[in-house]
Amino acid sequence: MRHLKTLRNALFFCVPAAIFLQGCDMPQNDATFQPLHAESYEADILLEYGESQTAGLHLTRIGDAVWDATFSEPAALSGVVLSFDGNAVSASYKGLAFTIPKSALPAKNMLGIVTEALDAADAAESLPCTQQEDGNWCYQGTCAGGNYTLTFAQSGEPLIFDLPSQPLKLTFSEFKVIQSTIETSDVQTTVSTNETAFTESSCETTATSTTTNT
Repeated sequence: MRHLKTLRNALFFCVPAAIFLQGCDMPQNDATFQPLHAESYEADILLEYGESQTAGLHLTRIGDAVWDATFSEPAALSGVVLSFDGNAVSASYKGLAFTIPKSALPAKNMLGIVTEALDAADAAESLPCTQQEDGNWCYQGTCAGGNYTLTFAQSGEPLIFDLPSQPLKLTFSEFKVIQSTIETSDVQTTVSTNETAFTESSCETTATSTTTNT
């Protein structure tokens, strides 16, 4: 029963709520900005919601529309993993898991809106942004929950997600790009192919030399 209660607490993050508008301060320059493009990355997240409520989690982008959110705080959510695969959201905790079709969830779910906004930013070649005095860039977007502000560092990684009309703010830290193992395999295959071609060429040269000597 305690596990079920913990999972119910986790699914709160898929429920809509209301908030005041938070945005970027002190605009400096309007221009197009190219956010960091990375198929997979991870970051620690401080999530603030409701009336002074907070949660800590580790967010991992596995691929387009595929995400894992592992909670560390509060204690009632510690160890809970929410997984988004584009079509459904699943929650798991110490071996207990269940899946809910995405269409059955409220349109204004918290993490779902954030991950969709991040996917859209990754897919865009550039975004119309406002540069701040500290060098960061702010993008004003619209999602199912309303208007939101997504702040990027100069290097392109996300820093802050603020959602108007929702009690929701995410602050990113320890951002890290995850290297693709598929790309590594492709490089190894290319090297192996080149080595094979070189070996075959060497054999043909040796055979020609032997025939000439005879």
